[in-house]
Amino acid sequence: MDGRLIVIVEDEDSARLGMERALKKKGHAVLSFAESPKALEYIKTNSGGIDLVITDLRMPELDGIRLIQEITKLADDISIILVTAFGSIESAVEAMKLGAEDYLSKPLDMFELRKRVEKIVGNKRLKREVSQLKQRLDKKYSFSSIIGNSPGMEKLFEKILMVAPTNSTVLITGESGTGKELIANAIHQNSPRKNAMFLPINCAAIPGEILESELFGHEKGSFTGAIGRKIGKFEMTTNGTLLLDEIGEMSMDLQAKLLRIIEQKEFMRVGGSDIIKVKTRILGSTNRNLDDLVREGRFREDLLFRLKVIHLTIPPLRERREDIPLLINHFLKLFSEEHGKDGLEISSDSIRLLCRYNWPGNVRELKNVMESLVIFAQNSTISLSELPEEIIGKVGSYGVRSGEIVESVLRNTEDSLLLKIGTPMADVERELILKTLEQCDGNRTVAARILGIGLRTLQRKLKEYGEAEIDENTAGH
Repeated sequence: MDGRLIVIVEDEDSARLGMERALKKKGHAVLSFAESPKALEYIKTNSGGIDLVITDLRMPELDGIRLIQEITKLADDISIILVTAFGSIESAVEAMKLGAEDYLSKPLDMFELRKRVEKIVGNKRLKREVSQLKQRLDKKYSFSSIIGNSPGMEKLFEKILMVAPTNSTVLITGESGTGKELIANAIHQNSPRKNAMFLPINCAAIPGEILESELFGHEKGSFTGAIGRKIGKFEMTTNGTLLLDEIGEMSMDLQAKLLRIIEQKEFMRVGGSDIIKVKTRILGSTNRNLDDLVREGRFREDLLFRLKVIHLTIPPLRERREDIPLLINHFLKLFSEEHGKDGLEISSDSIRLLCRYNWPGNVRELKNVMESLVIFAQNSTISLSELPEEIIGKVGSYGVRSGEIVESVLRNTEDSLLLKIGTPMADVERELILKTLEQCDGNRTVAARILGIGLRTLQRKLKEYGEAEIDENTAGH
């Protein structure tokens, strides 16, 4: 049970106590009242925690009909069962018109009482679970969940707002990891179809002969192993949305059948002869260039035209670097809460370096990196030394300007030799190396990559500076 109350209002002691015992045996939280005015007073101040009120019809001061009227004024989500004596059926019918959900006749059958209560409470619990799931989906697939305020993303949001309410076919393209399924689900969740099914299917992960059955279904005996009728994804999602992910991997035969569905809104199951009408909205997504596949004879040009009624392109992360800090902070908060590390921060130097990385795996790669950083974080702030060495090495290979390094390692060092005109170059080099090493918590490998020099060169320089005795536990190799 979920802890919500059942309130019993009955002035007859034996009936009240009998109902209370019967329901408590089934694990329900029960509170009972002999006086209806006191019950009403309690309901007024605690309506949010009450699932069900079971009330007698005939009571002094405030009868069951009046009590039902008052309860329905207070809250429309409290269910009511009216208990009535034999011969009061007309009153029970009146009570149900006023808002009671069910009624029972006296003398009470406790088995029947428990059955009716279980049905009502079970339905309410299911509705709450569905509502909570829907809220989570709305939050997950709302525009607020798609992080980005770069010009490219703002333009994409504007297009989604215009496309979502329509029934048009949409083709979503973008590199792997850019969030194509997230965009597709956002279209669905912001459309009139949001209460129907959204179903993604990966065309690249399912062999062609199986994919045909998955999409269109099949009849019993249509092929070896078809022991019964199977309903396909198009039938399952009628009035909803079907996302054909990696649509460029679909065979030419299936492409022809897909074209018929888009144009005629009908199809036949594998091995069947009945024409089935569907109202499924089709979204396609791919990281391939479909125009190139058309030229290679691997994708139907007429299908491409029908898919590209609306074409949305998601920019890669390297083309919207201004969104990277937003994504970093979003994933940092998400995984900090998930892994019980509330209050975890990331240094501004780490953010700057991550912003210079090209992110070939796009948002998915950044998400995975952030989760790893959170899991392995030892301190309250994630520092440069904790970033993956392969990212630091690749950022260095892109070319990190010395001015950026100086700004990073000396941001709060006003008396640094590097900031004083006339300082000998050898002293400048020494301080830059030592400060970078300090910033990297003594990790020589990371420091060498940030400085753009070899590890052996760094070790030789440190030996020259008399720093060779650095604790090997902090000087990574």
